[in-house]
Amino acid sequence: MSESRPTREQLIDLAKSDPEAIADLVLLLWDRVIALEAKVAELQRNSRTSSKPPSSDKGNFANRPKPKSLRLKSGKKSGGQPGHPGSTLHQKKTPDHVEEHRLNAGAHCPECGESLETSSLDHPLDRQCCECRQVFELPAIRLEVTEHRAEKSFCQRCGASVTAAFPEEVAAPVQYGPGLRATALYLGGHQLIPYQRLAETFAELFDCPLSQGTLANIVRRGGRQAAAAMKPVRKALLESPTAHADETGCTVMGKGHWLHVFSTSLLTSYHLDPKRGADAMERGGMIPNYHGNLIHDCLGAYHLFKESWHFLCNAHLQRGLIYIHEQTGQSWAKEMIDLLLEAKRLADMEQSRPPDSRHIIGEKTIERVLGKYVKIVIAGLDINPEPPSPPAGTRGRVKRSKALNLLRRLDSRPREIMGFFALPEENLPYDNNQAERDLRMMKVREKISGTFRSADHGKAFCELRGIISSVRKQGGKLLESLKQLIISPKTLGEKLAEVQST
Repeated sequence: MSESRPTREQLIDLAKSDPEAIADLVLLLWDRVIALEAKVAELQRNSRTSSKPPSSDKGNFANRPKPKSLRLKSGKKSGGQPGHPGSTLHQKKTPDHVEEHRLNAGAHCPECGESLETSSLDHPLDRQCCECRQVFELPAIRLEVTEHRAEKSFCQRCGASVTAAFPEEVAAPVQYGPGLRATALYLGGHQLIPYQRLAETFAELFDCPLSQGTLANIVRRGGRQAAAAMKPVRKALLESPTAHADETGCTVMGKGHWLHVFSTSLLTSYHLDPKRGADAMERGGMIPNYHGNLIHDCLGAYHLFKESWHFLCNAHLQRGLIYIHEQTGQSWAKEMIDLLLEAKRLADMEQSRPPDSRHIIGEKTIERVLGKYVKIVIAGLDINPEPPSPPAGTRGRVKRSKALNLLRRLDSRPREIMGFFALPEENLPYDNNQAERDLRMMKVREKISGTFRSADHGKAFCELRGIISSVRKQGGKLLESLKQLIISPKTLGEKLAEVQST
């Protein structure tokens, strides 16, 4: 047949003369429709119905899916909640500087013209009998140079020269102090300012011109100090009862790499690697040596490590269920979403109840919810049967639908999915958002500063971010902590690790 569209009459004539050709044509078109529908469905997957990031959503801004949080409404009004301390600007009782503005000599009342008595210029104005207004302003910032002088003397007997010892941190004739270096690490490692703009910032704000090479050296040296501080931090992470793990793509010297994170609500550890799977996790050194509850996504490499108790991120599963429900209309997916959210609500109530109150989740509640879970999975499998086996000698695996793949996961890993509910004594989280939040800064950094131009710089940045993230999680003062990192890395690391241990 010609590739051009046949007419109705031509198809009728062909059906009369060669019915098998018509059957082949219909089957060919049927297969093509199925393939195109699958392609359209894949293109319709977005950040709301899969684990794709929002930046991958296709189309213009008008057609992009509206963000929709998976969290339930708390019922509270937006904004600051009752009891929040706030940060409103208030006058200080002891200002740093006072400027007095006095009435002119011989001043008169503007209403009646009576002469006004004015205070003596020899005495400062009493705060109680004058109107006060305060202006909060930043002082001019400039470098302070401290010269260290070591006394020299000569031995009267042998003539040897003897010099007093300099402080340990003063190691060169000219050098930058820990405050300046900590500021560079803060602005580059936390605020993610690229080197060129960071050099401009030092020149403009501090009248301290620094080259980009000098800033890069400060980061590399800070990375080595952060690596020393991270040793006790990683040890404390391995001893934590529950931890989160995840990975995201990044670029080093123009090649794809993966940033792996291992974290808790108080500590963070990063590992940069060319690979994503088990080999990279081995080199990272955290997951192979961890024996607690590990929360992660559905990447198969995690399950190769048997030392941990594995639990899956239900936010990932929830997005997959939304996709199945919206694209195929299968009701079991919506029922599973509702069941997961009900279990999450009960688990949250259990974790927040007073210690001496009645348990929210008992054996009967667990039995009821897990029984409903099994029924939903069975109902889904009934309408998503396994595809027929391929002919003998055919290579490759059988292609299953996304719904069937998700059902197989729900069927084979109920403990890892429902552990947050069925094991209330473990206080397991519903999702892996902790690790995802810890990785988000890498995407922000690439948008602001670009990619890493060397593996050493990437590693230094990751070590510094581990310290920065841990300090922030514990509510510490970041600039002071970075100063301590420069002066005594081990002390800072032990301080951070101690908080996790307690």
